[in-house]
Amino acid sequence: MKLNPIIPQRKKLQDQLWDIVQPNSTHQIDLELENQEYIYYNECCYNLPIEAYTTPSLHLLCQLVKERLHVTENVIFQVDNREFITGSSSVSGNNKYPSVVSLSAGAINTLNEKELSFLIGHELGHVISRDGLVRFFFSKLPPQVKVPENIYHAMHVLDLLAELEADRYGYLACNSDMDAFVSFMWQMSGGIDIHKFGVSTSTYLKANLSHVQKFLNGGWLGKRHPANALRIEAIRLFATSKTNYVLREQMEPIIDSIFECDDQF
Repeated sequence: MKLNPIIPQRKKLQDQLWDIVQPNSTHQIDLELENQEYIYYNECCYNLPIEAYTTPSLHLLCQLVKERLHVTENVIFQVDNREFITGSSSVSGNNKYPSVVSLSAGAINTLNEKELSFLIGHELGHVISRDGLVRFFFSKLPPQVKVPENIYHAMHVLDLLAELEADRYGYLACNSDMDAFVSFMWQMSGGIDIHKFGVSTSTYLKANLSHVQKFLNGGWLGKRHPANALRIEAIRLFATSKTNYVLREQMEPIIDSIFECDDQF
């Protein structure tokens, strides 16, 4: 059975935040145009576009991942000059304009094809969920609008849940290759390939469970991304659960820990 990559709690929270922040139609159009100006003038003008005639193999990989995830909207892919392994996405607020996915030079120079597929799929996951637009619209509220602290906490929780969901799209994008996912996480975080040390993925996943418990028992640190141990365990559950119902039940401890997380960055 093919599991649904959408995390229900992410979608519900995002819909609730949209109901709060949704501006009037005229203001919304202005913000959408401002969002497009930010994307093009702060990103596309200074980064290398991934195109068929300049980087054919990388361009083909990006398009294959798009097809694999059934993304039909227009997306511009590009390379930026960050030396570490990372990616980012800027989501269009208007269907007339493309979203943008950026891959770092460090990622392209280091990762193999399946690991890159995970990264591309992860960033496309943010495009699919459009979670970044919520934070953008909140950042553009007029100064006189006082945002309650619990709303900032909710946005933090949304960020964390969206990362877990984007990981699911990344996992699907690399053809559900757990070795590639674990290798990506290690190279992104520590700069090394764990498999070079003779550690199997199954052995590492078992060892990771002890780290998971630390974060589930009050060891949470408030960041924009969930702790790596939780991200890895969440994908293990996504890979091994037989039904969506079982997946939701097994994910409950991780989801609960995120809702209780510390908001201090």
